[in-house]
Amino acid sequence: MSTKNNHIDKKKTNSTKINKDKTVDGEQEAITEAEESTETEESTETEESTKIEESNETEQLTTNDSKFSLSQKRKINLYKALRIVCLIGFIIFTALFINEVFIGPYRVKQSVEHTKELYNAANITASISAPFATATPAISEDELPGSEKNILNDPNRDEKGRLLQFKELLSKNEDVKGWITIPDSNIDYVVMQSDKEDPEYYLTRDMFGETIKAGSLFLDYKSSVETPTQNMVIHGHNMTSSDNMFHYLIYYKELDYYKKRPVFTFDTIYATGQWKIFAVFITNGTSTKEPLFNYTKASFEDSSAFLNFVYQLRIRSMYNMDTVDINENDQILTLSTCSYEVKNYRTVIVARKVREGEDISVDVDSISINPNPLQPGTYYYRFGGEAPELEATFEEALADGKINWYSPLTN
Repeated sequence: MSTKNNHIDKKKTNSTKINKDKTVDGEQEAITEAEESTETEESTETEESTKIEESNETEQLTTNDSKFSLSQKRKINLYKALRIVCLIGFIIFTALFINEVFIGPYRVKQSVEHTKELYNAANITASISAPFATATPAISEDELPGSEKNILNDPNRDEKGRLLQFKELLSKNEDVKGWITIPDSNIDYVVMQSDKEDPEYYLTRDMFGETIKAGSLFLDYKSSVETPTQNMVIHGHNMTSSDNMFHYLIYYKELDYYKKRPVFTFDTIYATGQWKIFAVFITNGTSTKEPLFNYTKASFEDSSAFLNFVYQLRIRSMYNMDTVDINENDQILTLSTCSYEVKNYRTVIVARKVREGEDISVDVDSISINPNPLQPGTYYYRFGGEAPELEATFEEALADGKINWYSPLTN
């Protein structure tokens, strides 16, 4: 009995042990399955995270590529715009260069040649129609243009008292006022004058009214050839690019140049004339920085005013030209062009009309350089030096024996 019970207990014990082993194995399997499940989940999560990261990286690369592409496009567009701007600039520059160097000078040349043809043709006609006529004298105040005396007695004039040598030019433009010629230079041009409402009309136009950079030589609006002013002023461009208009005036700043051309011709439409140069100077052309010396003054209230004006011209001259004398009855002619010693400067040449019966020659060997001419204040500021001490008026300088150019009138 006892053995049997022991056998039963042993079976129970074994059964219990087996059950326990099964339980343990089950638990172990469960744990293993849980771990595997966790690992699987972790693996899945890792894979998903990797995919997300890869996706983000792809998106980031795509974004960067897009940004890079946009930046590149902007640069390309900028380069294209710059190329277009440069091309347009080059075309404009080329056009301006061609106009400045070729077209502009050609148009000026054509205009000048046409003008000279008209003037020369009229001169030939005038000489044929009046082969025995003498040089035309200046017109006095009691013998104004258009008077009956001029018309009847002078075969060189038209019905208005104007010289026939200007007939063809006047038929094209009534603004023609004369013709100036300086020997051994290219200054050989018509002189115009517009109305006082537009005094600089011919600064950019030829006598035919065409707009050209060189413009024309023109008479100052205060000057007159109809009722002759004691000082007539002619303005003209200093055309350095084409050597025309009044460009050659600047060479008068060389003494040797002056000595070869001390006299020139200026005929108005009413009177022929030759002119002796007695002053060459530079001065400021605007009153922006300092007062102007008004060298364009045309008329004078009395003899003293005129002689004091001449005195101011002389003390500014870079040459001493006492050999060309002046009196209160003389008429003078002033030529003005741009100069470049200082901004907005002018080179000015002043001449006195050759008197009737006077020797046309000038003793150029007696001309000397003025060591200290009066200059504008801006000149001394730029180049140094000091203004000379001078008498204030013509009368004071004359009394001190400082004037040798005045030739008083004798009865």
